[in-house]
Amino acid sequence: MRLVHLTDPHLSSLNGVGFSSLLGKRLSGYLSWRKNRSKHFLPAVLERLVSAVIAENPDQVLLTGDLVQIGLESEIRQAADWLASLATPDKVMLVPGNHDVYAGGSAATVTRLWSDYLFPNGATEEGGDLTDRYPVVRRLGGIDLIGLSTACVTPVFMATGTLGRDQLSRLETLLQKSAAEGQLVVLLIHHPPLPGLCSRRKALADDGALEAVLHRSPPAMVFYGHLHRNSELQFGDTRVYCTAAASSVSDASYRVIDIAECDGGWSFRMHLKTLDVANGEEPAFVTIDEQSWRIG
Repeated sequence: MRLVHLTDPHLSSLNGVGFSSLLGKRLSGYLSWRKNRSKHFLPAVLERLVSAVIAENPDQVLLTGDLVQIGLESEIRQAADWLASLATPDKVMLVPGNHDVYAGGSAATVTRLWSDYLFPNGATEEGGDLTDRYPVVRRLGGIDLIGLSTACVTPVFMATGTLGRDQLSRLETLLQKSAAEGQLVVLLIHHPPLPGLCSRRKALADDGALEAVLHRSPPAMVFYGHLHRNSELQFGDTRVYCTAAASSVSDASYRVIDIAECDGGWSFRMHLKTLDVANGEEPAFVTIDEQSWRIG
């Protein structure tokens, strides 16, 4: 089984968006995009990364949110077209990020236009918060992919997320069920899953509660985004990976994870690939880290 993790493509353009039509958080987000993000996250870089990812022939793409900038319907429609060009819904496991649910109305539009990619089991019922539909599970043989939603509308200058007590309770039940059935669990989340990985302004509000759940019922791996950098840590036996933004001019990256059953356990091989622009030749994605390990 080959998985590829990519995150934070920030693919949408705000060119042509009327400055005067934006209020509150969307206005501040637009100004941030115009000053910084439009220069740091480039469509040409993302296009090159997507071509490289497709060439890896993944069985599943793990996509951990922030497809857009300020959650406008026009952006969410752009992202829907991009998702269709990436792969069919059965090949992509998507969880939303804070930029996807940026302001009032964003969640409903995301749910409507990305539903085939967000909800593997067709859980698209109307009403309630986006988090009411999570966790979601996609079973691929002996592997369970579990997706969480931390996306919620926050005040200006805040980029926090939340799971909520009910989603955390459902997650623990799912983790226990997967363990009882002998499934290998891979967890997808947008915000950093553990305390201390970023400032509280950007953190998951209930990361301490999630940490307790993961301690009691550990998955094999956790993949997240949000921080726009490559990093990793080990939490008990769980390997936790963050991957740099997929459209970043400085370090666009993706991870390839090959998983195989062997001798009553599992073997893993992970390659971290980053865009190399330093040698003056045609930019290409090169492996900058490689790891192998076993469970069981």
